[in-house]
Amino acid sequence: MSFNDSTALARQEAFKDFSYFDEETVPVSVCKPIPLQSLKVTSAIIFTGYIPENASRFSVNLTCKAAGNIALHFNPRLDRGYVVRNTKVRGYWEEEETCSPAGPSGCVFRRNTYVHLLIFCANNAFQIAVNGEHFCTFYYRLPLEEITNLEINGTIEDARARQLNLFIYPDPSICRLSRTLVLTTEEPLVDFLDVPITVDIGSEFRVGSRLFIAGRLKLLPYSFYVNLQKGKAIYPHPIIPLHLNPRFLYGNSMPYVVMNCWNNGTWNHEERHQGQLSWMPGRDFLLIIRCEYEGYTIWLGDKMIGEFKHRLQPSIVDTLRISGDVVLYQLSMSYA
Repeated sequence: MSFNDSTALARQEAFKDFSYFDEETVPVSVCKPIPLQSLKVTSAIIFTGYIPENASRFSVNLTCKAAGNIALHFNPRLDRGYVVRNTKVRGYWEEEETCSPAGPSGCVFRRNTYVHLLIFCANNAFQIAVNGEHFCTFYYRLPLEEITNLEINGTIEDARARQLNLFIYPDPSICRLSRTLVLTTEEPLVDFLDVPITVDIGSEFRVGSRLFIAGRLKLLPYSFYVNLQKGKAIYPHPIIPLHLNPRFLYGNSMPYVVMNCWNNGTWNHEERHQGQLSWMPGRDFLLIIRCEYEGYTIWLGDKMIGEFKHRLQPSIVDTLRISGDVVLYQLSMSYA
């Protein structure tokens, strides 16, 4: 069997294992601009392609009217083991964001596999899903109205794409989750806790509920957040009775915790609790959220680091969402 024959056979076998083929996508050329209709909030782009055995990296770019401007550069680097997101303005790259290619089902970009990429335009950011799972968020740095073309570069084959509109993200008809995690008082969750993570709360959330989050702060943390929210959607924005956002700033500023809630289409007045974060980069922690009669109290181990008065009924909470610079070991729940 020739090299070309074996390569074609490998691609055929990979396609058999690909469960996210989109029949409405059309073939597109690599390294050639693909015109897009005007992008707006709710616009979405689906891209699929085959990552061959010799692939080192590829990129999906949303390019703009002005030469040298790229609103979104999404660049899996298989040779380096991470994914880059960035924007180019007037021919110069801005500060890049990087992350691991790990997802709830393992590494999402692997050689000799097909990949399904969904880019959704939300109110203030691109929401990106890979193989049916939300993967990352990239906040807009250039206006959506400036974007004119999709451009695929790098080592990718059998590239296909289409543009559409979605009114919910993740859309369950496109983003078919590989598994659903449900947290109850019966037993803790210890597997499949890759961040970002969305977990159904299967026991009633009420006064007396205790939520335990055991994990480790990453070595160079910027921030992470814990949402107690109603529903799993990222768009439209869910109602969030409690948004807990520890922020770790280097330099003269002390770390602090932001607490807030989202209702009626907007964030309410935020509260900041400063100078009480004893956790350290790279260290294990136990974060406890207690639902009390008047509000939530937040504990780091046996030390209370903040409280937040109820602005919405805690009984509407049915989902836990955690994202940011943490590694999770265990999630558990109990009643006082």
